Amino acid sequence: MRVHCAAALWEIGGEAEAPSVLNALLQSMAKNPATANHVVGCLDRMGPLAAPALPLLREQLALPRRGGRFQSTDHDEALQRVGRTLIARLATPDEFATPVAG
Repeated sequence: MRVHCAAALWEIGGEAEAPSVLNALLQSMAKNPATANHVVGCLDRMGPLAAPALPLLREQLALPRRGGRFQSTDHDEALQRVGRTLIARLATPDEFATPVAG
């Protein structure tokens, strides 16, 4: 329910509500992985304002299996696709740079 309320708040309030929406989404996904598909859907709609979610998205993709809706393979694969797309879109170019050994 919290995720749906946060998504509705985003749709109504937009950028002005981004901090509250992000807080609710990230807490929900961390506490209840079954919300992940809805959370990443809203993060996707938020565009660049979802950048603070990058650490959690990366953490989720590193897991062998995410919670997602009903813990089904189809939902897990969809979650991975959207997560990777979001990371690619939100990460700055220097986050992808390989450190040079000195």
